[in-house]
Amino acid sequence: MTELLGLVFSPWTEKARWALDVRRVPYTFRHYQPLVGEPALRVKLRRLTGRVSVPVLTADDGRVLADSADIARWADGRGAGPTLFPAEHEATIARLIDLSERALAAGRARALSRMLADDEALAEMAPGPIRRAHAALAARLGGLGVRRTLRKYGGHEDGAEAHLRTQVAALDELRATLARSVPSGDGPRTLLGRFTFADIAMSQVLVNVAPPAELKLGAASRRSFSDPELRDRYADLIAWRDELYRVFRTS
Repeated sequence: MTELLGLVFSPWTEKARWALDVRRVPYTFRHYQPLVGEPALRVKLRRLTGRVSVPVLTADDGRVLADSADIARWADGRGAGPTLFPAEHEATIARLIDLSERALAAGRARALSRMLADDEALAEMAPGPIRRAHAALAARLGGLGVRRTLRKYGGHEDGAEAHLRTQVAALDELRATLARSVPSGDGPRTLLGRFTFADIAMSQVLVNVAPPAELKLGAASRRSFSDPELRDRYADLIAWRDELYRVFRTS
């Protein structure tokens, strides 16, 4: 059976899960535990040095894929459902995936920086047994993990204003692309006139503005992932994202 290793609160994992689900590809999901799970992940990826991250898909044919877009492309060749990478839109989808990645990285840096000021949110990052037994220790461990993640992905290298500009540029491009797209039927407007992986990728940019209800986050972590100013400014995009989930996120 195909296995997907990921984080239930990660938009990168959500991209992969959504692609697999919409293509109706059977798989088993396994939650990745940061730090303690890293040695096994390195063995799986045959990468003893350098950065490793999830999602990681281990296919039933033995292939190991370690990128949400690669996993989605793999899913697109299997199962059934909407074609996620139609040939005529390949270049545009690639551009929007890149835009999504940059905006998500910027949003993650800002969200984790907010989390560092919230002990309750930090505690939610620690394993459940530690969190239930010792909240203060859980917060300290969560803080170590959050700071490590910021260093790992270089989130500390650019200032908050630079990250904000990256997010805003991506959200403005999303709004403009939706405005140019041709409506199709009674469902939500899609970026390319039909549902593709571009919609999945760009909808995740809004995770660090207003996380969707479907994303598994504790109440305190949800505070850190939320940006009230951007939430009000891009309420139309949040409504679009929520409608996209209602229609196309069926699993």
